[in-house]
Amino acid sequence: MARKVIGPTGSRRRRWLFLCTSAVAIAMAVIFIPSAFAVHDLAFQLDGETTSTAYSPPPGSSPAYDWNDIFNVSDSATTETVSNNSANVGSGKTFDDAQFARDFETNSTCPTTSAVGLNSTSTTLCTGDDTTYATGSKDTLGIGNGGWQCNHDNNVNSKIDIMNAYVTQYTNPADGHKIFYFGVERNVSNGTNDVGVWFLQSGASCTAPTGHVNFTGQHQDGDTLVVAEQTSGGGVSTAKAFRWAAAASGPLSGDGGCIDSNDNPDPSIVVNGTHGCNNLPIATGADCKNAPGVDPLCATTNATCPLPRRGTTVPPCTLDWNKSVTTKWLTANGSSVGNTIVSPDFFEGGIDITAAFEGHAGTTPSCFNTVAPDTRSSASPTATLFDYTLNQLGGCGGELTTQQNFGSSSQAIGTDGTISSGTDSATLTITGSASWGGTLTWYLCGPDVTSCDTHGVQVASETVSNTDGGSSADTPKAYSTSDLGVTGSSAASLTSAAGSGQYCWHAQFVPNTASKNAGIGNEDDDGSGECFTVTPVTPTLTTTASCSASPCVLGSTLSDTASLTGTANNPNGDGAGGDTGLYKSINGTTTPATGSISWTAYGPDGCGTVAMSATSRDVSGDGTYPTALQTAVSFVPSAVGAYVFVATYGGSGPNTNAPSTTATCASPGSNESVTVTGSASSSTAQRWLPNDRVALSSTTGTTLHGTLTVTLYKGAFGGSAGNCTIGTGVPVTGQAYGPITVNNGTNSFIYNTTNTTFVVGTNSDGTTTGAGTDGTYFWLIHYADTGGLTSPHDRCETSTISHNDG
Repeated sequence: MARKVIGPTGSRRRRWLFLCTSAVAIAMAVIFIPSAFAVHDLAFQLDGETTSTAYSPPPGSSPAYDWNDIFNVSDSATTETVSNNSANVGSGKTFDDAQFARDFETNSTCPTTSAVGLNSTSTTLCTGDDTTYATGSKDTLGIGNGGWQCNHDNNVNSKIDIMNAYVTQYTNPADGHKIFYFGVERNVSNGTNDVGVWFLQSGASCTAPTGHVNFTGQHQDGDTLVVAEQTSGGGVSTAKAFRWAAAASGPLSGDGGCIDSNDNPDPSIVVNGTHGCNNLPIATGADCKNAPGVDPLCATTNATCPLPRRGTTVPPCTLDWNKSVTTKWLTANGSSVGNTIVSPDFFEGGIDITAAFEGHAGTTPSCFNTVAPDTRSSASPTATLFDYTLNQLGGCGGELTTQQNFGSSSQAIGTDGTISSGTDSATLTITGSASWGGTLTWYLCGPDVTSCDTHGVQVASETVSNTDGGSSADTPKAYSTSDLGVTGSSAASLTSAAGSGQYCWHAQFVPNTASKNAGIGNEDDDGSGECFTVTPVTPTLTTTASCSASPCVLGSTLSDTASLTGTANNPNGDGAGGDTGLYKSINGTTTPATGSISWTAYGPDGCGTVAMSATSRDVSGDGTYPTALQTAVSFVPSAVGAYVFVATYGGSGPNTNAPSTTATCASPGSNESVTVTGSASSSTAQRWLPNDRVALSSTTGTTLHGTLTVTLYKGAFGGSAGNCTIGTGVPVTGQAYGPITVNNGTNSFIYNTTNTTFVVGTNSDGTTTGAGTDGTYFWLIHYADTGGLTSPHDRCETSTISHNDG
């Protein structure tokens, strides 16, 4: 009975009933679309071009950004690089992520290789393409195991050939909705054209330099397909969004699922009036230029506004949108390579994924890892697929903040030449995914750095996941290098205060394979609060001057010693250094401070004279210098007066400064002055200067008339004093006086010797050369009268000399 009502398979009645049922289902799906979202009213301009010029449709809209604000272009002589504009794209920026993919090759000769052609600035177009779908690839099939295949095509049909494709993600701050904007440049858009964009949570990849190759990757529940149809020469007539339904496990999981609006991958089960794998959309839309203010999905081109439909007089849009798009990056129209996309070859659109999924079963995807724009035969999920690109996109949000625990103030390195880096704390937040995991790793760089990255020395790592702390997956989670279970050490040993002495931490989160495939990307801290300063130590140099005698008299030896304390060991530079080998002062060994102490002595009594030239002794860490094995620092002064020693130490980089107080001659410090004096003493050395007085007289009334001689002898005379002979006497040289004529006409005569040169004892200068020695001396006086008087006997006067100078 039922068979008769429905009609045989393939009959017109059966097809009509199916179409009616599908129409009802589509209508029901549209009813569930919320009415509070308009994807073209948000931050991004969906106006059929790439510049952020004044934007008016629909009325009241004024999005600020367009594709030129998303990407930067850098050209060299031979290559072109298109990269994300970090001012607008990235963590904490307006757009969460973006990715540009060029899909045409240029080269002076063709064919070329992707390594050369896909970034060449050559204007010769090569028609070969390594990324086109092989026959049999369908949206309704799984990605892996041959469901999707890629093919090398030597001459891609211009109508289906993608030149460039790009995508960016935006999170609406008002409600947290995930919005994706996409753009496709086609070589030539003849007639009706269809574009599709797959948003895949897992990774997918395929490149075929020759022949055809199976795709790698697989679907996950919630993967989303957007398709749009462009009318001949005009705008977008239809836009649809489909979802991939897959079970959590079993044969209907992953690629075993299918497209179903009710998240039902089982064809045997009916949900909301349809069996599983119903291939029905979850959202529909149209041209963004005419879209109402409630649409979660729309697309548009740079086509002219089409003419009014038959039977009407009002065109579907009111502005002239026929324009050629000028891009910052290279593109190609036909065989012409340049920066112009003629109408209507530029296609763009947007989808509010959150809004599209609301009202449908299953979970809204947390993030997408791969976005695959394509050209196709129709807007149906069963369409034949042609050309494609693969844009990698990290759709999940995340933030990693860190804080070093060394302290805000600088600290001096230890005397052993090391200081602990302290620990580092990290707060990791992953949003958009209910399940995630990976590794959190800490690195340290320095000294003399202002930032750090993964090229630093790895200190510690920790396995982390959404279950840590027993809180929800998107709750900030706190970690530290001192956590239990950390691999490595909680802190590093720092051995240098070179340069600025600044060290910096860095932390990085790397998702595990499953999280990476789900679109979760790496997270790095921004470097704020991660640097700290280690300073050199400042030693103390105390000196002591001394004299070899006390009191310190002329002829003594003056010496000086220096006590050096508070130095720090220096690095041996044998740490691991990180993967670049730059940071060998982390976790290395040390050796005592070196350098030398230099002494100079000044004096006497002033700094103008150098009494001892500069002399130095080598240093090896703290100690008293010169050591017992080093030559003394000393000299013998040549004059009395005050002498000053000046000792200086220049430090030993990088860990030991020079002493804070530098000695000078004018300010040498205590214990550095020595006064040298002379000795006062008395000594006696008696001396006898022999002289004699001779008096002659005669009888009254007579006169003396004769000759007189007076001679000094050493030894004993003979006879008596009044009548003597020479005896054993020896005459003293130079002490014989006469003959002296006596004839003064009187009876008396006086004579005094005049010796001034011969002494017994010491000379006046303390010497004894030419002087007489102790013993018996006598003067012998001889007078011979020639005037008739009787001459007296010779007379001798004795003196015995004995000195006692005591």
